[in-house]
Amino acid sequence: MDYAIISRVIEILIQKGITDEELSFLLGKPNNYVFGFVMKPSDKNRFTEDHLDLLPYLLGCKFSDIFPADTESGSISLYGTGKVKDDNYKAFKHTINIDGEYRQIIYRKKKKDEGTFRKNNIPLLSLIERWIDEGYFAIGQDALQINKRAKQEVSFTYTVSDLEKCLKVLSGTKKARLIREMVDGVYKYTQISPQTGY
Repeated sequence: MDYAIISRVIEILIQKGITDEELSFLLGKPNNYVFGFVMKPSDKNRFTEDHLDLLPYLLGCKFSDIFPADTESGSISLYGTGKVKDDNYKAFKHTINIDGEYRQIIYRKKKKDEGTFRKNNIPLLSLIERWIDEGYFAIGQDALQINKRAKQEVSFTYTVSDLEKCLKVLSGTKKARLIREMVDGVYKYTQISPQTGY
């Protein structure tokens, strides 16, 4: 079942135009978590129960799109996994056997060019700074909660990648206003106290 879920998540990511890094961020994990940890063929890591509850919401789909409801135990098996050789992409393949039918899913991730960088979404950055001033980050907030609030308040366009970049800037050394720390397996962002500096 784990392999079927991973395969369906890969398919939905491709259909929706969501990157594995954006999904990792919303799950409160490092950027390479979904691609380099969950989907990595040589590892036996899977989405946790906590993740499974969140995936339909994060991917904008129904539970039935991810979880095969009418599949009996033992009818899905992993036939093979491996890396796909490609100079321009990092790629994994999963081949699963569902009731005797083989399905291969290949997930490719374009290798980043050296020296590339993302621009800041200035309106979003300003909004988050205002939230800091208002004390929203006095209690640690995870990426999912921050994204939910942003969706409710913003009148401009932004991507999950924009949000991740803004939080990275505000928790970096140059403009440090937030601290990013792992709490119970999820990254949380807490504002830095002007008096103590942490």
